[in-house]
Amino acid sequence: MTIDGVAAGVRAGGRRAGGALERVRAATARAHRELDGGLDVLHRPWGAGEHRLWLELTLGLLAPAEEGLRRWAAADPGVLDVHERARAGMAREDLLALGAEPAEVAAVPRCPLVPQPATRAQALGVCYVLDGSTLGGKLIRSALVAAGVPQEACTSLTGHPGAGRRWRGTTAALEALGTAGDAAVEEAAATATAVFEAYRRWLAPLAGRPA
Repeated sequence: MTIDGVAAGVRAGGRRAGGALERVRAATARAHRELDGGLDVLHRPWGAGEHRLWLELTLGLLAPAEEGLRRWAAADPGVLDVHERARAGMAREDLLALGAEPAEVAAVPRCPLVPQPATRAQALGVCYVLDGSTLGGKLIRSALVAAGVPQEACTSLTGHPGAGRRWRGTTAALEALGTAGDAAVEEAAATATAVFEAYRRWLAPLAGRPA
């Protein structure tokens, strides 16, 4: 489904009460649940093979998402620091730490489904998903290290120090976006939903592995 199609669905559901963040969270709840339920990272065996596939797939998602955010930030600077949010480089280093060859890392496919933001609302929709994913990353990293995955191959799960601060920056920017009216919030929610859907479809090979 396109971003415009998702936005139409959000509008069809009627106006939601609450602030912009609450409305984005409600609009994306189903897509978020479907992604988490399909992966179920914390309740399945997880070894080097699973982790390498995870890193390859997430690199394929992060690289195009971050490229899009950098292009947006060049035209709309000062809202969020996209460089401190970047994790694709960390995923590459994680793969190398796991034993992948540089040529193999360079050849990792890129996901064509990731929305490329053209507006501030769309960029914040992307950041809502990417920054949110690092909040649970600490718990996941601890579980994977306990399962035997090398700690130096898990840096991209949480990103650079300050995940909580970055999340607060994103949510504050979303709330400020709400002052622009319903259309901007719907656009952010639609983009976030599209990112969740891109993740779900792209990570399907991992979700389909025996639990």
